[in-house]
Amino acid sequence: MSNSYHHGDLKSVLLDYAREQMERASLDDLSMREMAKAVGVSHTAAYRHFADRRSLLDAVAVQGFEELIAGFQAGMQAAPEGPRSGLRACGLAYVAFGMATPRLLAHMFKTVAEPQASEALVGAGARLFEVLLGLVTEGQARGVFRGGDPRHLSHACWAMVHGLATLLGIGMLKTPDARPEALLQSAGQSIEVFLDGMASDRARG
Repeated sequence: MSNSYHHGDLKSVLLDYAREQMERASLDDLSMREMAKAVGVSHTAAYRHFADRRSLLDAVAVQGFEELIAGFQAGMQAAPEGPRSGLRACGLAYVAFGMATPRLLAHMFKTVAEPQASEALVGAGARLFEVLLGLVTEGQARGVFRGGDPRHLSHACWAMVHGLATLLGIGMLKTPDARPEALLQSAGQSIEVFLDGMASDRARG
């Protein structure tokens, strides 16, 4: 691991280790010194990349938001054109992320809500919301979604998919078929019900 540091990869190594520990157990009692020892470097070397434990935890959360946004973008590119299909794709990407990394998802939102959250972390959370807001605003302009304050509709979208992702991630929502793909299909049906409720009178037909 010390060779990784000399190649400039220690930051990634520490982030990867922190995420592994998070999904297996908890980061509550893990110190920077212990993490540095675990990856085979001195704690002094670790502090060259992260000023303290808090900055490492913020970086883990930022990485999670960036991966979730990338999932949104990939989903929208693969979906049929249109704001409704785009929102559905984002919702499914969100749920898939929460099912795969439930503790990371919880950490992201716990950390971003804290008063000491870094500017980078707050900005990452804001960018996630901006994707949803952009799709809702576009849908209203095209007569696909009902009128009203687009931020309110976007908040509702966010709350809905975050709830699905969280409940599925901790195993609270059961279906006859417990395979991940079946759970994701069930989530897609729930998202469709929600999108039907967002539809404009014109879109309803």
